[in-house]
Amino acid sequence: MNQDSVQATAQTVRQLLTAGQYEIPVYQRNYAWGEEEIRQLIDDLIDAGTDDEIHEYFLGNIVVSAASHDSTASYSLIDGQQRLTTLHILFTYLFRKRTGPALQLNPLRFESRPRAEQAFDTLATGNLADALDPGILNGYRIIEQYSESAKLLEHFDFVLDKVLVARLELPETTDLNRYFEVMNTRGEQLQQQDIVKARMMAALSSDAKRATFVWVWDACAMMDTYVQIALTPGSTSLRSQLFGDSWRWLEVDSFNSLESLCPSLSESPDVGPRTPTLDDAIMNYANADQSRSEDNLEGERFSSIIQFPVFLLHVLRVVDGMTLDESESALDDKRLIKRFTEYLRSGDAANRAEEFALALLKCRLHFDSLVLKREFTMASGDDGVWSLKRVLKGENRSRRTVTFVPRYVGSFPFDRDNVDEGEASDDTEISKRIRLLESVLRVTYTSPRTMHWITHLLHFAYQVESQAEFRAERMLRLLERYALSRLAPHFSNGQLQTTGFNIPRIAFTYLDYLLACRTGDLDFQFSFRNSVEHFYPQSPDDELIRAYGTLDDPDIRDLFGNLALLTVKDNSKFTNLPPFVKSDSVRIVEQSPKLKLMATVAKQSPQSWDSEAITAHHSAMVSLLWSEIIQHHT
Repeated sequence: MNQDSVQATAQTVRQLLTAGQYEIPVYQRNYAWGEEEIRQLIDDLIDAGTDDEIHEYFLGNIVVSAASHDSTASYSLIDGQQRLTTLHILFTYLFRKRTGPALQLNPLRFESRPRAEQAFDTLATGNLADALDPGILNGYRIIEQYSESAKLLEHFDFVLDKVLVARLELPETTDLNRYFEVMNTRGEQLQQQDIVKARMMAALSSDAKRATFVWVWDACAMMDTYVQIALTPGSTSLRSQLFGDSWRWLEVDSFNSLESLCPSLSESPDVGPRTPTLDDAIMNYANADQSRSEDNLEGERFSSIIQFPVFLLHVLRVVDGMTLDESESALDDKRLIKRFTEYLRSGDAANRAEEFALALLKCRLHFDSLVLKREFTMASGDDGVWSLKRVLKGENRSRRTVTFVPRYVGSFPFDRDNVDEGEASDDTEISKRIRLLESVLRVTYTSPRTMHWITHLLHFAYQVESQAEFRAERMLRLLERYALSRLAPHFSNGQLQTTGFNIPRIAFTYLDYLLACRTGDLDFQFSFRNSVEHFYPQSPDDELIRAYGTLDDPDIRDLFGNLALLTVKDNSKFTNLPPFVKSDSVRIVEQSPKLKLMATVAKQSPQSWDSEAITAHHSAMVSLLWSEIIQHHT
């Protein structure tokens, strides 16, 4: 590909949406952005609009090829369709909310996908029931139900005229097959954490210290592998030196102790990494090694709920005193370099780097033991299950040898340090309750920037002096208080102050947690549900009213008692069905213990889910939540 012939132009969002015609080719996948990506985009736009120091904000790239050369510029979208489609969905929503004249958007075209094009036409009229493309409908519902979305109206002109997208136009002679091959094999991109790593290494005074820092940093960056294994691949003796005979607790208490055990130094004591420069980091990116370790580090069995850059910010908050800042900027990985620059300048840079490396390892060990993961086994299938486990040393015995191997056991009781040849699940009641509550927080606060509960948990663990102080009851109480602290502001004198889409998601998920605990269903698996379901339909048609009755007051349908949280897909299936019919959809109903209670009442008779039933359920559920708030705040 001749790079000189690629035409790059900066497009404002206004130009992108109105001045060109874009078509998404048939070989592109369907629109697939979910809640995390969409919310992140909205949060980024709000952050840029509220920052007085930002006068223009670069959103990213799209790659196109010219489709024609007539009076209207027309492009085939090669890369960036998820972002561009999201912008179209977002502004379709904003124009419906905004008073005043609307821009004439040039509609997105979809090659051989008429349902996608029709979806935008129906969304513009607000008729969601007729939006045939499930991905686009899902995106619109996520935007509509996200409380921050409407704030973009305050920065409307900024987003249109000061947010830029780089449009890269490929020449007509480009071999697109070769282009995709290059894009898919180019290696990992240079990330902010690579620059942070280089700057912290540069602060250290010797090659030995830098080698030790790299050893710890690189192991901790492997978020899907337990750190005991990542730090000591193939060396169980070193693992015992670092983490004790049972492999469960960090035995070293200083950076110098880590340095004395660093394997690269013991193998080649005179060799260590030289002080890196930013140019080194960039060259490492340009020459990224595509090979992967052949070691079996269990990376395919477990999946972390956060990525390494965000984990770094959690650790930094713990090390730096943790002001308990609950703003999203505290965990915004776009500010990683700025945060660590401030940290290094706040004291002796070398001491800061050593201090952070030790804290990073300690926090990573706590994270692996105390924060749930997604676990994938033959029994769990492709979707996996929530798992709260830690590593202990186990044995594989044969006639002549004993091999030490990692065993994954329930995190509690924490003083357990022996395992048999098999593995134990997290099967104690207290361990299941903690896992259940952490899964509540995970599916409620889906954006990495809102997972402040992890910082609270790491801060608690970091302050613990000995293993004996790790009590499951303390952890459970901390998590319950945190969840209820997020719920309490929405209550006053025992009454929930919000209705409809304004009810916080934590009200639904924490209530489901309480109901699951009451019924003993501690193996309940929380899923990602982000769509508010009106059990008695929000917009009942005349036929439904004649057959199943109407409510005494239309406002009753927006009460907490008539609402449940579902996946967007399943909410779309329910649409305007009457409660009596919905109650027979067992798979959907079982997503929520609250919904199961509602379905039990609704299936009694065609008209049993009436105003009285809704208000009774509302009062009972609100009272249950309020009693928990009072209990944990006295």
